[in-house]
Amino acid sequence: MFSNLPRLVLLATVLSVLVGCASEEMPEGLPDLYPVTLTVHQGGAPLAGASVQLVASDPSLSRWVSGGSTDQNGEAVVMTHGKYLGAPAGKFKVTVNKTQTEGNATGNDPGVSSEVKMFDLVEAKYRVVTTTPIEVEITAGENKLDVIEVGSPVKDEAADL
Repeated sequence: MFSNLPRLVLLATVLSVLVGCASEEMPEGLPDLYPVTLTVHQGGAPLAGASVQLVASDPSLSRWVSGGSTDQNGEAVVMTHGKYLGAPAGKFKVTVNKTQTEGNATGNDPGVSSEVKMFDLVEAKYRVVTTTPIEVEITAGENKLDVIEVGSPVKDEAADL
């Protein structure tokens, strides 16, 4: 009768470990998340390598940071806290940022300038939550949002850090 007990204990242990690995514990209070894909264009062409952030209009959602990075097609899959697929339902302002660095930071080669400059490649109004005109609404279910246009290409020298 008890001859299978060690096998049953082993099986129960293995199953509990597998279930624990498969389901990572979610943060307390995390709302339901819904898949969100958005596409960013600049001057009518996909904007690759941009950072996109969704800023909730509802203060109760403000602790759940959602966003992503655009691929070569200008598409971003939105994640919450960088690891949970999707975003909570609600209304959001969208900011888009992309920077470029030029120069040499090493300073070890006397023939090469050690000055490094950073440039913003998206118009200022789209980079800041208080000025961005972009608003989206995330609803229950899958969300494939309309193309977001961020104006003409720019290359503005970034303010000193």
